[in-house]
Amino acid sequence: MKTSLLPSEKLVPLERVAKFIRQLTHDVRNGLSAIDLETAFIAEIATDEEVLAEVRKLREMVADTAKMLRNISQNFQPVTVHPIPWAVATVMEELHKRLQSDFPDEAKTTEVESRFGAETVQIDLNQTISAVMAVLRNAFQFRKVGAVVKIAGVIRDGQTVIEVRERKQEFQSETPLEEWGLEPLRSTRPGGYGLGLYQARQVAEAQEGSLETSFEENELVTRIILPGEE
Repeated sequence: MKTSLLPSEKLVPLERVAKFIRQLTHDVRNGLSAIDLETAFIAEIATDEEVLAEVRKLREMVADTAKMLRNISQNFQPVTVHPIPWAVATVMEELHKRLQSDFPDEAKTTEVESRFGAETVQIDLNQTISAVMAVLRNAFQFRKVGAVVKIAGVIRDGQTVIEVRERKQEFQSETPLEEWGLEPLRSTRPGGYGLGLYQARQVAEAQEGSLETSFEENELVTRIILPGEE
């Protein structure tokens, strides 16, 4: 008697999954755009202030959902980088600005340290900063309330290293640290997609760099290692 594999037992190439996610995102965002247009029309004809306030909330929810879908879709697409020379000190300054913009509350308990002189590095600035933000988002989601997260930039063995340190008294992981970010869709966080560290690793490797995670002296350390300065 011939038996067939369950859907969960079939291997699907990542390229096909990425194409599906891209198409699904496109279709759902079209639907969200139609909802947004309808709410915009309601806002034009409504006169009750309470109704208008609820419509504004609804439009914000639609916009946030569309943004989330776009980010998920982008995380499945091949990484394209356009590296140009940057002063490493400038990279850290831009990183600090993005931290304050993306995570204004978390930035209050985040320490940023940069020990660079006139060194330069050839990278795609936006992609690199987005990769660090993905690492930070992961740290913020798993840290204890109020725990300090540290970002440090150093030159080590001729390479530019941006590291995120999260203080932990003890740490256990179902997935070996050296495998973090190797595959998409592996997450231990309820509701997580397992895409942040995966995308961060893709960005680092696309620039001939790497991503490393280790547990050192009660600190969970994630390093984005970039090519040596020019």
